[in-house]
Amino acid sequence: MRKLRTFAISMVVAAVGLLVYCGSFYIRSYEQNLAAKRDYEEIFQIAEIQSEDAEHSFQERERTTQKSTKENNRNNSENRKQSNKKHNSHADKIRESFGISWENLRKINSQVVSWITIPGADISYPVVQGADDEYYLKHNFKKEEDLFGCIFLEHNNKKDLTDSHSILYGHNIEGNMMFANLNRYEQPEFLKKCPQIEITTPERKFLYRIFSVEQASSQSAAFVCGYELSSPAYKLQLQELKNNSMYDTGIEPDASRPIVTLITCNSRLDKEIRMAVHGTCYEMLETE
Repeated sequence: MRKLRTFAISMVVAAVGLLVYCGSFYIRSYEQNLAAKRDYEEIFQIAEIQSEDAEHSFQERERTTQKSTKENNRNNSENRKQSNKKHNSHADKIRESFGISWENLRKINSQVVSWITIPGADISYPVVQGADDEYYLKHNFKKEEDLFGCIFLEHNNKKDLTDSHSILYGHNIEGNMMFANLNRYEQPEFLKKCPQIEITTPERKFLYRIFSVEQASSQSAAFVCGYELSSPAYKLQLQELKNNSMYDTGIEPDASRPIVTLITCNSRLDKEIRMAVHGTCYEMLETE
């Protein structure tokens, strides 16, 4: 009887200890998440992007863009002269474009290459590019050690996103941070709500339509880049990515246009499987 009582007490103590550990882990995780959100809100403000812009519907953005493009075409010659006065031709010399202060962002991290936004999906972050694909898995935009990491461009890609296939990586973080919401594309309803990807570099703004949502293995074409636009190999790659989609998105990729792939993990999938969202570029706007 005494042994049974001792065992029961031990089990209660163990249970209480487990609850304390889980509680402290949850609190620590919550605090880290909150701190990360505050950091990126600060970076968002430093970049001089108005938060309301990220909430505008894509249709309104597109109408504004088309109107601006027509006006720019009518005054193309004059715009080029003004642009040459304001900006150097090299992207890393451009201080501001598309409402983003690249100069301010570079003061924090000189490896910033672009800014990604998915309207309606709560994804709006700076994108960096390291010397490898490991560093920014555990370092944030300020280059501080951080398990949340940072959104980063494949190190083999051109930083101006002019490759036929550019690949961006980001963690799946609790609280819908980083690329966590990419997993919501498992449901076709979310694609209908958020069908577009916008990536802005100092020189250009790329607009993409999502054409494939894939649970990608390490052997998938999702991780392959380097083909020439319109080449047979590139056409085969696009077809494979389209065929691997979890459902028909209704969008066909154009082999004469570049694509982007956004990659994150999914806790429900095998650890070797990644969620991959593929977008085909349908419009590219030049810096004014």
